Amino acid sequence: MLAPSSDILKWADSQNVAIGAFNVYNFEGIKAVIEGAEEEETPIIIQMHPASLQRGSKPLIAMALEAANLSTVPVSIHLDHVDSLEVVNEGINLGLRSFMPDGSIYNYQANVEFTQLCAKTIKDNEGFVEGELGRLSGSEDGITIKDYKSLLTDPLLVSDFVSSTTVDALAVCVGNVHGKYLSEPKLDFQRLYRIREVTEIPLVMHGASGLSNEIISECIHAGISKFNVNTELRQAYILGMSEAVDQGISDLISVMNLCTTKMKGVVVSKIRQYSFK
Repeated sequence: MLAPSSDILKWADSQNVAIGAFNVYNFEGIKAVIEGAEEEETPIIIQMHPASLQRGSKPLIAMALEAANLSTVPVSIHLDHVDSLEVVNEGINLGLRSFMPDGSIYNYQANVEFTQLCAKTIKDNEGFVEGELGRLSGSEDGITIKDYKSLLTDPLLVSDFVSSTTVDALAVCVGNVHGKYLSEPKLDFQRLYRIREVTEIPLVMHGASGLSNEIISECIHAGISKFNVNTELRQAYILGMSEAVDQGISDLISVMNLCTTKMKGVVVSKIRQYSFK
């Protein structure tokens, strides 16, 4: 059933686990995420990037909302990395109520002002707001942030940012990166614990692909309630396509089923990883 992101994160908190938020781009992605969540009997969040809406737009959102309504587990549909109020309004008009206004490319004050602006509209429509304090390096959906432009979350700014923007969840930057880690991940857990000390709202980790069970467990202990998953799902989809070509599979339904199975395997694995105690 379709559920608010806030309810799903409250459930995660009550269970001392984290929620997987999975980026999708097509029907196969939606199907894989929901089937994986139903198999594990666990609430999940389906995410979309505004870039993906340039090709899918209204039908993709409508498909995701209907699939969530038909699901046997709570499912939220979340629009990730929103870069303008116009995109927020478009999403609201299409039925979405969960957004991440991304002002991380701006300086601190401009980030606050942009997030405030979007949050007001979202909250006026009884929606959920995730903000980001800091800036991740790496690549996602055609956008690349160089290492020298990345910015770790400053714990001294967290309280002001949260109260000024009225966000419901905070995406943090503690050494995590979008896309593949080019070296051994080194997260600043001391910084993460300091962030947790100054705010009680759910913390979100973008760039969780490839993190070990030990790191994931420590992140949850330090307050992370939501992990975003994109890279590994896309890799699974491409792997399914490659195997179909290698095996000479020409039936389109068989190709789609293979891709869905590969992505569902990632979803199930991540749900179990985020629920491990």
